[in-house]
Amino acid sequence: MQINDGTGRGYSAKVSESGRVSVDADAGCLAAAKRGEVYVLTTHGDHPSLATTSTGGVLALITNSDVSRKSLVIDSIMVGCSAAALSVSVETNYTVATPGQVESGIEIPSTNTAYPTGSSATATGYVWDESNHGITNVTNGVAILRTFCAAGPTELVPSGRIIVAPGGSIGISQIPVSGTPEVSFAIRFYEIDANTGY
Repeated sequence: MQINDGTGRGYSAKVSESGRVSVDADAGCLAAAKRGEVYVLTTHGDHPSLATTSTGGVLALITNSDVSRKSLVIDSIMVGCSAAALSVSVETNYTVATPGQVESGIEIPSTNTAYPTGSSATATGYVWDESNHGITNVTNGVAILRTFCAAGPTELVPSGRIIVAPGGSIGISQIPVSGTPEVSFAIRFYEIDANTGY
């Protein structure tokens, strides 16, 4: 026997012959990944890593459309650095004009290989093109995390507890402490209904 919750979202519980209830408790990132709705913005083939400048700047930016009905749940932010000499911050709610000094044709693909690449969410992704000192026309971000990165990968946000509402944004800024190390990144996220929260 199966019990449905009546919402039409497919939540159900099964009752075994012995009267035990079994539920599917997948929620959040795993459930979204099964549906092909987990996305990642990262460096790409033309620039698998970015050569930082001594001034630093915004490496990556995701904006959520102000007409979106979805909020973005940031599941993970990973930064990899060639040397232990990088100060990194995760910032939200930038004032965004038209981002400049960015790679063209950036897609935010699904992480589920059963879905086509380019099936990006309501978000738009920007990756710095290594000119100037970072993405331009993006100011006044609010730092929600600042840290120093050691050489190698560092997971800055492993929790899925950052939500980017419609009209919001999130990005990664960096300033080298010494030298100009190479850096790469990945921002993984999924969507939830902006009104109901699931």
